[in-house]
Amino acid sequence: MSEILVGVDGTAGAEDALAFAEQLAGATGATLRLATAFPYDDTPSRMLNEAYRDALRADAMALLDRLADAGMEKEAVAGVSPPHALHELAAERDAALVVVGSTHRGPIGRVLPGSTAERLLHGASCPVAIVPRGYRVGADVEIRTIGVGYDASDESQSALDAACELARRFGAAIRVVRVFDSTEVGTPGLAVGPAYAEVFKEVEERQRADLDRCVAELPEDITAEGVFLGGRPGHELAVQSQSLDLLVVGSRGYGPLRAVLLGGVSHTLVRSAACPVIVLPRGAHTDLHKLTASTAEANA
Repeated sequence: MSEILVGVDGTAGAEDALAFAEQLAGATGATLRLATAFPYDDTPSRMLNEAYRDALRADAMALLDRLADAGMEKEAVAGVSPPHALHELAAERDAALVVVGSTHRGPIGRVLPGSTAERLLHGASCPVAIVPRGYRVGADVEIRTIGVGYDASDESQSALDAACELARRFGAAIRVVRVFDSTEVGTPGLAVGPAYAEVFKEVEERQRADLDRCVAELPEDITAEGVFLGGRPGHELAVQSQSLDLLVVGSRGYGPLRAVLLGGVSHTLVRSAACPVIVLPRGAHTDLHKLTASTAEANA
């Protein structure tokens, strides 16, 4: 059975992360493990202080006990760097997903990663979800519409496949969003004249047709719509997030495989989206299969 790792601390963002993780666990059959890091270096040295370590761990476990429901797995790990400790725990547990909340400095109803989430969003070996501040207040609302940021790249195709699997578990619809960025066609200050206009129109029509093809080829059991927009992709996806219950995006298309890598679009999105955002690692076999397989195996 797959496992969702929920990174928590003493802030309200921990409750937001837990509320979203419980929704996912309920739909997928995954187990939940609450984890927090306490500031202690376990490297052997003459500076070791076991009594102090035990006191810090006891405080961390008390926090987990306050948040966890009966039967929920809990883990307090020693580490001077919380994101590094969560990285290692996620790899050790072969977690299907890591979920974290937003910082209290952000606006209510929007995602904004704190320092731990920021580090997790740069190098985690499994998908990472960041949850808007205050999400716990309306967490009883069902996930009915799942958005996907799509640009025909391999990473966006992985995001689409993952979104389809989640849609099956939640009984949700899919909205495939493609944003035509005119700056990809040419430098605005130099892009003038009839030749540019023709190229501009051709690229736009090709992308629109590709979106239509993509939606038409989705499995018959998936209810989906395509949305084609013009503008800055990060901004337009954030606007779309206001009418979505979940948004799935891929990592940037270059860098190490099997690691979460924020690009320009996802970087903007995880600072302004109005719904939970899941960012997938780059490369093959890095979608949400481990998470969504839980229900399929249970029903087999």
